[in-house]
Amino acid sequence: MSTAFNIALKRFWLSETGPKTVHFWAPTLKWGLVIAGISDISRPVDKVSGAQNLSLLATAVIWTRWSFVIKPKNMLLASVNFFLGCTAGYQIGRIVNYRLKNGDSVKQVAGYIINGEQKGTLAKQEVTQ
Repeated sequence: MSTAFNIALKRFWLSETGPKTVHFWAPTLKWGLVIAGISDISRPVDKVSGAQNLSLLATAVIWTRWSFVIKPKNMLLASVNFFLGCTAGYQIGRIVNYRLKNGDSVKQVAGYIINGEQKGTLAKQEVTQ
């Protein structure tokens, strides 16, 4: 059993996407963004940035696809970006639901997610009342 383990460990160590390459460390460290997104689930929805999560979703979609196109294919990169997209998409969903339930129009919600707070949207109305 230990011989099989040693062979597998050596193959992993010498792999084109193993720990001796940037193909391993960049996605490994990117898991921090996924963990931060998961921790934001407990954050009040009005404190979550729509623009930030939209950019995280965009990068996740682009890099998930790219990880299957590049040589060598990088499954670690694909997995971290897939889960980053899931967490960012979930946060955007929270923002959309919250803002629609509190009276913003679809156009105002889209504007908020893309541009941040604008005059006449939910948070501005709450502050003035």
